[in-house]
Amino acid sequence: MTRISSAIVVLILAFTAVNAQSSVGDNIKLHLKSGETLDGTVKAVDEDGLKLDIGDGIELFVRWSYTRGDKHFELRKRASDFTKLESVLKLADFCHDFAMDEQEYLVLIQALKLDPGHKEARERLTALPKVAGAEVPPLPGTKPVEPKPDDPKPDDPKPDDPLPPPTRGMFKVFLSFTTEDSAADEWFKEELGNLNYKLGSKADHEIRIEINLTLTLTKNPKFMGAELYAIYDGKMTWKLYKKDETKPFAEATEKAENVRRDKKEEARTACRKSMMQDALPEMHKQMEKLR
Repeated sequence: MTRISSAIVVLILAFTAVNAQSSVGDNIKLHLKSGETLDGTVKAVDEDGLKLDIGDGIELFVRWSYTRGDKHFELRKRASDFTKLESVLKLADFCHDFAMDEQEYLVLIQALKLDPGHKEARERLTALPKVAGAEVPPLPGTKPVEPKPDDPKPDDPKPDDPLPPPTRGMFKVFLSFTTEDSAADEWFKEELGNLNYKLGSKADHEIRIEINLTLTLTKNPKFMGAELYAIYDGKMTWKLYKKDETKPFAEATEKAENVRRDKKEEARTACRKSMMQDALPEMHKQMEKLR
């Protein structure tokens, strides 16, 4: 390689001490936030970045902040010392910077294994979507609740249990959006069907669901033409009406803030879905009260 673009020159920085767990000798294609890639041999890796030999005697130190870290998580992970809390939390910060929610969740669990009482790690974990099958270490001093040996299993019916109630008729529900949002409309229709509701029309329904949904892009920075990430805020107000009535019998507002993803459309979708998932259980509860 005889020429280096100006975008790459800014990546040449002074190299700091290398972590003992560096991955040396791997040939990789390093993805940059600018959209470019670098082919080279990994000479060293630490928590700040990696040293890359790109040929012709040229070695670059590339900070993680210049890379597409989501594509190089395994390489970054090798620079972490999982016996040291500070190192594990730095890896969690790396995951957060690149919107890798699932990886951040699992790394924070490792942090809590080292320090179950770490308040910041536990608060960060609570704010993330849960990962199926991942067990969060309990707070110090708490004991898991174990069923007594003589207690019946939850799924075992008692001999004198009454017969289940007969199947109830389905409400006809009509969805009305004050601002058109086809993705939200499609999601709600599918979920209402799963909850055993029929989809009615403007003229033929028993319950009308009115939804006002706003999604606001708050941040969408770019670096050398490449989209770094996007952050959305959202607000969703829903109201439930009986047919031909103008006063709602139930209403509420859901909000979502600082929903961050790599791409604008991904962040918009995640923000919308977060509010809808929070709203649906309460909407279902209020509609069932009419039976």
